[in-house]
Amino acid sequence: MSSLRFQDHPRHFQAIRRAALLAADPAQAVRRHLRLSRSALHAGPHPIPLEPSARIWLVGLGKAAPAMSGAAAEILGDRLAAGVATVARHGPQGEVDRAAANPPARVQLILAEHPVPGPGSLRAGRAAAELLAAVREVDLVVVLVSGGGSALMELPLPGIGLQDLRSLNRQLLASGADIAEINRVRRALSQIKAGGLARMAWPARVVALILSDVVGDRLSLVASGPTVLVGHDPAVARQVLERRRLWLSASDPIRRALEGDRSAGHRARRPVNILVGSNQLMLQAAAEAAAGLGFQVRIVSHRMQGEARQVGAHFAARLRRAPPGSCLIMGGETTVTLNGSGRGGRNQELALAASLELEGAAGRAIMSFASDGVDGPTEAAGAVVHGGLPDLARGLGLDPAAALADHNSHPALQAVGALIQTGPTGTNLNDLVVGLAYGPD
Repeated sequence: MSSLRFQDHPRHFQAIRRAALLAADPAQAVRRHLRLSRSALHAGPHPIPLEPSARIWLVGLGKAAPAMSGAAAEILGDRLAAGVATVARHGPQGEVDRAAANPPARVQLILAEHPVPGPGSLRAGRAAAELLAAVREVDLVVVLVSGGGSALMELPLPGIGLQDLRSLNRQLLASGADIAEINRVRRALSQIKAGGLARMAWPARVVALILSDVVGDRLSLVASGPTVLVGHDPAVARQVLERRRLWLSASDPIRRALEGDRSAGHRARRPVNILVGSNQLMLQAAAEAAAGLGFQVRIVSHRMQGEARQVGAHFAARLRRAPPGSCLIMGGETTVTLNGSGRGGRNQELALAASLELEGAAGRAIMSFASDGVDGPTEAAGAVVHGGLPDLARGLGLDPAAALADHNSHPALQAVGALIQTGPTGTNLNDLVVGLAYGPD
């Protein structure tokens, strides 16, 4: 334990982060769960028979779609007829996932927007609908689902325009609504969500490989469940908007859609949905890496939720009490209820709040980062902080408490060199928070 020195915390966090992201690799997740034989496609434990004339089609949606699609295309080889997949546009420069640099053969990659759907999102939705219009009963559709798919591939109900969706999504994201609430609204307004993609694939069979970015791994919530056959309940979506005080500001087309009764629509053969990766993989890999460095590891929570600043403060308070040599880990996804005008993300806000709680506590450091490499509308993935950071910020003329109150964590953390910069990682398995406790040097 004496070999664990606070001055090494950047190197320790880097090793833990690298191990977590390696475990979150989406291509490896596909390779672990998909295999093609002469007469069947083996998806997890499910052998799906293939007739000689059967064609395989591919649809990928979400931030991990390029990497997942590339791995699936390699496995399917000449049996793959065609596919369409989303590519996430990130940051103010619109940089894209590096896995998109070499698109797989016969798969069309479409640049789309996140976290609010844009023109590319609608192009992706239309392309998927056109692709699936060609399927036959003997065919098989492989759907690759990952976090971010709700925004990256969309086909709204008739009468609802892009601006209607964009405005409502922005308001929901700023309201403090959790992902379950947001998805209840999204799926009530979409032809793709809540099993809509599986219905489009009728009469073909559907198998979906799903990377979960949802706390609890409920598959109907990952990308709003495009292959999970659930009912549509406009009344529930309306209740969410009313609870978040957004009903009156919603556009007329959206209110009309949620005031009516909507049936499930077209039939679908029951899809095979397989969870191939989740935040738990990252947690376990992070724990093993920390243990290998000599820390005594405790996973505090694998269902982290709540307001980012509160979660950060509570976690930091717990780390203050932890004995030297401890590593505390949490996984999940927090929320930020915006009531300021600043710039940041949930991980940066969590980290800044944690640094204020750690002030005066020597030998304690915390890392919080988004596995997709993009934390809010910034180029950062998150931040690494310690108890001395607030004083560093004040020395530069900044007020960290005021920055937190204004949701302006990014400039403060950037000024003190605390930001984590990974660029888009090509995966999305929620967030990871790690706290390290060191003894006196």
